[in-house]
Amino acid sequence: MKRYSVYVTPVCDGGSRLMVDVDLVRFAVVVDGGTAAFGCSFDSWAKLRMELLRANVLSPAYLSQAEDKFYRGESWRSPDTVPMTDEQMKEMKLKRQPEKAISA
Repeated sequence: MKRYSVYVTPVCDGGSRLMVDVDLVRFAVVVDGGTAAFGCSFDSWAKLRMELLRANVLSPAYLSQAEDKFYRGESWRSPDTVPMTDEQMKEMKLKRQPEKAISA
């Protein structure tokens, strides 16, 4: 099991910070040590939240922190690395990304 830093980023066209204007939500993980990054986008926070719960990726406390930041229009990064199995990575349908495209 590897450990990852987790990122959740709301994306709005035109720089709006209103949640009604969110076009998608980016979810990304970076391998501890920064050697690889993986990510995917979701149409809404509700869809991402459902997938995070189904795959059991974040603790309830981290999920709550990410949700609070999301609803304020802010990006969230996990304060500590999060363990994820290869199976969880597959469940989340994460694809390899350039790390510079993920880092907040």
